[in-house]
Amino acid sequence: MNYEAGAAALIGLCLSSVLLLATLSWMVNHAHTRLTIAWLLGLATLVMLQSLEFLYHATDMFLRWPFFLKLVDPLVVLLPLTLYGYQRALQGDNIFHPRRQMLLHLSPAFIVALMDISYWSLPAAERIDWMLKVRIDESLWQPLAPYGNDYLAIIAGLSLLYWWRQRTLGYQGRKARLGSWINKLQTVQLIIALSLLGRILLSTGFGWNLSVAFALAPTSAYLLYLMLSHVQLPQSHPPRQPLATSPKPDNSAPGSADPDSSNVTPADTSAATANNAQQELFAELQQALANGAFRDNELSLGKLAAMRGMTSHQASAAINQCSGSNFYDWLNRYRIEAAQQALRDSDTPVSRICFDVGFNSKSTFNTAFRRFSGCTPTEFRRNHHA
Repeated sequence: MNYEAGAAALIGLCLSSVLLLATLSWMVNHAHTRLTIAWLLGLATLVMLQSLEFLYHATDMFLRWPFFLKLVDPLVVLLPLTLYGYQRALQGDNIFHPRRQMLLHLSPAFIVALMDISYWSLPAAERIDWMLKVRIDESLWQPLAPYGNDYLAIIAGLSLLYWWRQRTLGYQGRKARLGSWINKLQTVQLIIALSLLGRILLSTGFGWNLSVAFALAPTSAYLLYLMLSHVQLPQSHPPRQPLATSPKPDNSAPGSADPDSSNVTPADTSAATANNAQQELFAELQQALANGAFRDNELSLGKLAAMRGMTSHQASAAINQCSGSNFYDWLNRYRIEAAQQALRDSDTPVSRICFDVGFNSKSTFNTAFRRFSGCTPTEFRRNHHA
């Protein structure tokens, strides 16, 4: 067992696990298109698979389970694609549209799979033998399947290609923080390419076949930095003060009983109190949106709750009970109403209205607008513009 490579692989696995958990948490707490979620989840899953493969080799598990040797190669070469697809999805673009684009983007995976067939078809003992040989010297690798520098060059080349593609297309939105995030993702793409090219240079120029787990250390370090720099730690809030209530007037004579008190049970009193409390919380949340909070492109349930000094659970329960819908449907009603007003009363371009009322992408805006209005923003303006 290579303990140094094993330790690096284990660290990579831990970081990829954190990335995957962060992705799942992000999916729960943010409402974006299915496409964005799919790309992000695919990216995190492939990072996890690559980390598991590093550990698989470093701990010599391939001696016991040779079936998995080079099995994830075609999937891992899609890492640059998933990172690029996520960047474009954040801007409302589907890189698989039209459908012929899908074959073009997936072609590297198909090519690597075809090249790996010659190795997969070998008996288990021969596959193990080849792996043991290349531990001594990568130049001993003979099967057609890409290995070592050839395989890394494919990933590095794809990373540079997609980095250049995103740089050429640029960011067209108005949200500065989203543009900054996309630039950071481009940096990740570039770090991957340069790290792998550096490893290839060390191997061909100096004969130093550094473990890829070490070569990708700069990428792991930068991803860890991004996670730590963007994490939002819980903030304390002062305890909520109950709203002042006026005492109930007592119109009865001393010692007399309330004629209706015999019909009120403790359960009814408790339910009424809980309902009043939910109405009070909901009124505060409504006031926040009425004051313009819905225009925040990064508004989330937790952020809105924090504005009014309550927990996400309290806010969610109040919204579900009092509005009859979930947080994002309720929020989007405010945004669509503001968009309708702007479409009626101004000549502001639809793309600008989309961002002004709080949406992050035109596709999300169009979908929500059609859902609540029954038509597209352009059709609405044509029918209602003064």
